[in-house]
Amino acid sequence: MDSDGLLSVVIPVYRSEAYLAETVRAFVAFLEPRTRFEVVLVNDGSPDRVDDVIRDLCAADPRIRAITLGHNIGQHRATLRGFALTRGEVVVTVDDDGQNPPQSAWAVATALVEQDLDVVYGRFQSVEQSLPRRLASRLNRWLSRRTIHNDRDVAITNVRALRGDLARALGAVQSPYPYIDALVFRMTRHVGEVPVEQRARERGQSTYSLSRLFALWISHLTSLTVLPLQFAMVGSFSVSALGFLIGIAQLVRVLVEQRAPAGWLSLFVSVTFLFSVLFAFLGIISAYLGRMYVSLNERDLVWTRTVHPSRGAAELRQGARRDAAGSGG
Repeated sequence: MDSDGLLSVVIPVYRSEAYLAETVRAFVAFLEPRTRFEVVLVNDGSPDRVDDVIRDLCAADPRIRAITLGHNIGQHRATLRGFALTRGEVVVTVDDDGQNPPQSAWAVATALVEQDLDVVYGRFQSVEQSLPRRLASRLNRWLSRRTIHNDRDVAITNVRALRGDLARALGAVQSPYPYIDALVFRMTRHVGEVPVEQRARERGQSTYSLSRLFALWISHLTSLTVLPLQFAMVGSFSVSALGFLIGIAQLVRVLVEQRAPAGWLSLFVSVTFLFSVLFAFLGIISAYLGRMYVSLNERDLVWTRTVHPSRGAAELRQGARRDAAGSGG
């Protein structure tokens, strides 16, 4: 299918039976006079009756497509499943709760095309969030600066626009613990942001408690970087070196004082040397684990942004034709 000018809106769905239809209809009403579009809904194993709502929406409008997953796999994995189904030149992601109005999606999509970027995030101008959300946002900003090379501190939000081919490349990534924004920064540096509106939540409650947000942050941290392993490696070698120095110091003390060491001292030195060796081996194991992790995590994360045509090949073919024509004459 020709996807020129087609905008794909991907919406992961979870516990939104009461307001999903209103959210989708708002997007349809806004986008209809502006561009060709499709809405891709991904039901992430929601326990409510949102599947009935999705079925009615799809039956009423052929531009709305949807899949229902067998069980809950998390927002990022569900969104990637949606990416794989898109056909648009531009792909936009928003939440299902109505807090991200169609104008915000349109703003990031427009900026993507006008600025020739690969990904554009929406930076919320006025955000009223609960304490867990504010803490999670700060942790995510720290995480993005430290682990995914977000040096320009681009806002990391769920309102994002991506080039369609990049989104589908992300949709092909097979990972049990994906973090879309980390994958984005690994595959391209052409990333920007624009200010967008986020509305206050009118109905329903966030499904992310403080404990769940913290667990999600830990999952992202351990799946994005070898920083914990590096800390373990440095700590292991430091403890090993400290134990070795303590052992040497005790031996020098015995030699200088010219007297037999106490029994506890011999035991202490022996245990210290033993733990020094053990921690040294732990440091070596951490180094190898880090290399293995990086090798596994970096597979299939190369995306070709542009293919530049070569004039040389065409000129060679034209020259060959001229030579053939001359020989024939």
